[in-house]
This record gives sequence, structure tokens and C-alpha cells, in this order.
Amino acid sequence: MKKEISAKISNRAKNQFLVNNRLKFIVFGGKGGSGKTTCACATALYLGQKYKTKRILIVSTDPAPSIGDSFNVEVGNKITKIQDNIWAYEMEAKELMEDFRKQHSETIKILLDRGTYLDSEDIEQFTSLAMPGMDEVMAIIKIAELLEKEYDLIILDTAPTGHTKILLSLPQAMKRWIKAADLMMAKHRFIMKRIRRKYINDECDKFLTKTLADIERVEKLLKNQETTEFVPVTIPEPMSILETEELVKDLDIMKISVKSIIANRMATVEGECSLCASRIKEKEKYLKMIEEKFSAKGGSVSGGKDYQILKMPLFPAEIRGQDSLNEYARILFAEKEFEIILPKKLPEFPEIPQGKMAKFLKKDLSFVICGGKGGVGKTSIAAATAMALAKKHKEKKILITTTDPAHALSNIFDQDIPLAAEAVSIRGFNNLFAIEIDTQKSLRDFKDEYKESIKELFNKFTGPGAEVVYDQQVMEELMELSPPGLEELMALRKVMDLAGGSKYDIYVLDSAASGHLLRFLELPGLVREWLKSIFKILRKYQGLKLEGIAQKTVNLSRDIRKIQKILFGSAKTEFLMITIPEEMGIREMEDLDGSLESMDINYNYIIANFINPASKCNFCLAKRKGQEKYLGIIKKQYPLKNLILVPLLPHDIRGIDSLHSFSKILYGI
Repeated sequence: MKKEISAKISNRAKNQFLVNNRLKFIVFGGKGGSGKTTCACATALYLGQKYKTKRILIVSTDPAPSIGDSFNVEVGNKITKIQDNIWAYEMEAKELMEDFRKQHSETIKILLDRGTYLDSEDIEQFTSLAMPGMDEVMAIIKIAELLEKEYDLIILDTAPTGHTKILLSLPQAMKRWIKAADLMMAKHRFIMKRIRRKYINDECDKFLTKTLADIERVEKLLKNQETTEFVPVTIPEPMSILETEELVKDLDIMKISVKSIIANRMATVEGECSLCASRIKEKEKYLKMIEEKFSAKGGSVSGGKDYQILKMPLFPAEIRGQDSLNEYARILFAEKEFEIILPKKLPEFPEIPQGKMAKFLKKDLSFVICGGKGGVGKTSIAAATAMALAKKHKEKKILITTTDPAHALSNIFDQDIPLAAEAVSIRGFNNLFAIEIDTQKSLRDFKDEYKESIKELFNKFTGPGAEVVYDQQVMEELMELSPPGLEELMALRKVMDLAGGSKYDIYVLDSAASGHLLRFLELPGLVREWLKSIFKILRKYQGLKLEGIAQKTVNLSRDIRKIQKILFGSAKTEFLMITIPEEMGIREMEDLDGSLESMDINYNYIIANFINPASKCNFCLAKRKGQEKYLGIIKKQYPLKNLILVPLLPHDIRGIDSLHSFSKILYGI
């Protein structure tokens, strides 16, 4: 074997990455675990050094942000200086929402008083409630405010793909919210004109005008081809490539500029290691897939565009801290070639044992949740877990579903699992089923159902006159609007429907990344608070014959109590904590662990994925040495948890055959 291993990779041939010095807004996005944060932080450092007079702000909208971890600096929900002309900011949605309330609550109360039938007590109750899904809304509003300040360039590090799409589509939705609020004001303006013969704009009008201007500024910026660029980051694996393909198509529809795509973590080291050789061969195959999909000759994605594909290597150590980020940036911006010389001698490590989770299959469970940071392998572990349960309990029916807006079950099983109301049988099994929740259809049905009920109610108690016209317009517009959290509420509703029936015995949930998973788990409690407030109002307005709406509210409350009993404090529910042995994975796991403990969600296993197996290859040994440091931290911090090591495999997991093999590694079956 070679004592030294070297490898080179270069982007010099055609690098035109972010050459436009007029850029004001750069957005990095892609599947969880693709390296978005690393790319965003490295770009901020590089451009900060290149344009020393520019004020650069890097912002994270991910509920589980990693900018501070990447820079190795404490950031949090405050603008923090990184270098002379670079600042970082990790948005905390709850604090932003509280600040927004303090600043605008009185104005919003006046708007509600003028535009609804609620009295002051009702309005006070509603404006004090938590609002599920408002983190993306707060992010858009805050970005609009930041654009007014003296930053020459904002770099946005986004949440994983599904929630990034929601974020980017919000300006249009928020304009409709303002339209509805303006309709509330229209009745008030009409009445004031009749009384005073003229109308003078007040604080409510100024609030709506300013908010609309902020949103339009963001919308205009997103679509400005000269000043904005979106950079998708992918890795050479089929699920990441397919997710990037859909993202690029959506960005094209939104008219958001994409010029370059980063193909990250390309295996490049050649030696006598069969794992490295297999992964290089695999990555080359998928790099070809990337180049075909995103070149001018590729038919499905590019539409005649020729995207620049920038290849970034797989490093032997994690990229963290300014020194390694600067090194990463110099390769990304084609200032140098990637070249690595590994040490001659590294410690060797034992084989990773298989089947260490066999005891898990003996548990009497009805609900299994697989969760963790984006890109840690949640979907593959969820699929393998569902498969192992189906093999172990042939008399039971197993259902796997997902709450992630970027549906991945079809990709992992390599089987068409359409968005539908019914589950699909997984090939080769008569007791394993999968369902992709169509949240858009569920949301449409939800709106239509409640809109019809409220229309009937409206017709019962409203009388003739000009005011009725305004009220009806407001009501119809409001029923068409929905905050981002309603999509997750629809997913929760569907999970409740499934769990409430007796068709399946065990449910396996492939969750969204940590931040959005926590938002999902918090939903039952938040919705119950909303329903309590609605009950109070319904009791006050009994004379309006609200039987239909009241019954729907009672039914929803009952369903939510069921899901709370299933998820929280139940021995029949098990959470599988999935992580990777890197700083950002450990940090995010710590936050998730604390939340699970406070919610009383049962979890006993920590699955550390992508561990380099026993080898004589110096590259693999260098990677494993770095991983051992974090495995030691996990063992020390969580001594009562079962730590399961899952090896890095020579091939990607996709399809029934590879899932069977992966299931055997985890569960021995």
C-alpha cells in the first residue's frame, strides 16, 4: 500500500462562480446534509476578503441553524461580527415573533376590531396565542428590514429544500394577507367617509403600506437577475440529485436566477482501499447524472440553460473554523487545486458489529419516529426499520410515512409512491405499506370544508347593507389564506387519522430535519391552545347557531388529544435519534435531546451513521480518527443511551435489495 496518498481536484477550467460584483443577495439551498452552510460561510469569507469595503451579512433561516458551528463562533439570534466587514445572524423565529407582537400588536388588534365580529376580549385572546409555522413569515419580514440597513450583500443559508420552497413562495402569499387586512380596513374607511365626508390614513394604514413595501422589496430582490443568485448545493447521490432537480425547476418557475450548481463531497482519493474505489466509481456515475441533467443538452431540467457544475472534494476532516473554510473557498472559487497529503501512520480501529438493534424489534411499539439533522440518513434508516419490523412481525401491518415537504419515500424504495389518500404496498411484502401525504390536497379540502360552513353561518346572521359586502369579501379572502404551519397541521391531521384507525399496527414516521420536526411535535399543544380559545368564543356566540363549526372543533380537539397520548409519555412510542459524528451533528442532537426530554417522548437509541469501517486505507483512517472524537463525546454525554454505529457503505441505499442489506446491518434481519 502507498504510504502517502494524494489527490487533486480543480474548478479552474471554467469557473465563473459569483463573478457579478453587483450581487446583493446570494441564497444557498438544497437537501439537508449537502453542505449548504459550509458553502455559504466559505463564500462569505471569500467575498469579504475580495471586497473589503462591502458590508456582508450571512443569515440562517433554518430552525436548527449551523452558521455559528461552521465559523466556530457563538452567534445565535443576534447580529455577530465575524471579521471586519462580515457579520452573521441565526434567526430565532419565536423571539422575532415576540418582537413583532410588541411592535405591532396594538395596530393588529385595531385591524381585527374593525374587520371582524370579535370583541376586545376575543381579540386579546387570539393575539396572545402562538402561531404555528410563522418562522418563515418572520424570516421574510426580518430580511426586508435588514435590506434597509447598510449591508451591501446578504448571504442566506436556508433550511432543507421543502421548507426553502415555502420560504421563497411567501412574498406572494403575504401580499394576499395584506390584501385581506386592507379589505378589513375598507369597511372602516367607508363608514368614516360617510360620517366625516373624508378619510385620513391612520396607524393601521401606515402599517399595511410599510409591510407591503417591505414584502415587495423582497419579492423584487428575489426576481432581480442582476443582483440575486440562488446556488443549489447537491451531493452525488440519487436522492439529493432528484431533490435538486425539482428545486431548480421550481426556481425557474419563480424566475429566480440559478447559474451554478455545487456538486459537493466528491470522493477523489485513489488507493488500494476497496471502499474508496467503490465510492469513487459510484460518485463518478452520479456526477455524470448531474452533468447530464443540468447541461444545455439535458432535456428535463435545464430548458436550454447550461448550468456551471462546480465539483468540491470530500475532505478527510470536517470543514469548521475560518482556516478550513478559507481553504474550502479557495478551491470553490478556483484559486487553487485541492491537494491532500495524508500522514504515513494512523491508528487502526475494530470492525463495526452488525445487528446491534435486534432487541429493538422485540419492543411492543405502535409508533416509531426517525429524526435528526438534515442529511444524516433519516429516510434510509426509517425505511430499513419499517422493513425489519415487517420481516420480524409478519402478522402485523406496518405503515411508513413522512412529514418532510421534500417527499423521499419513492426515491428510497425506488418505487412510485404517489401523493394520495391511500397507502401503497411495498414490493416483496404483504404487510408493509407506504403513504406520501398530499398536504396541498388536504389543505384545499380543509379550506373548502370550513369555508362552506362559515358561508352558511354568515348568511344566517348578516343583514343587508354596504357593510355586508365588505365582510363577505374579507371572509372569502381569509379562507383562501394559510400560514406555512397549516401544511404541517395537515400532515399531523393525516397521521392522526391513520393512527386513530385499526388498519395498521405499527407506524414509522420519517421526519423533517430537527428544527421543523420540533415544530411538528409542538403542533398538538399549540393547536389545543387555539381550540380552547375558539371554544370560549363559541360559547359566547351560541345564539348564532354555530353547531356545525362547534362540532368540527370538538372533533379536531378529540383527534389532537389522541395524538398527544400516542406521542408523549407513551411506552408504545420510540424516537430513534440519528446523527453523524461531526460537530454540527452533535450540536443539533443536543438541542433535539433537550426538547424530547421536555416533551416526554421516549427514546433509548442514538444511531451514529456514516462511520468509516475498519481499514488500512489512510484516508479512511483519517476520517475515522476525526469521527472517534465525537463518538467519545456522545458516549460521555449520553451514557444511558444505546449507541449504534452504522458503517459508511460502498454504495448508496436505494431500492428493495439495498434496503434488505441495510436492514440486516442494523437489525440482523
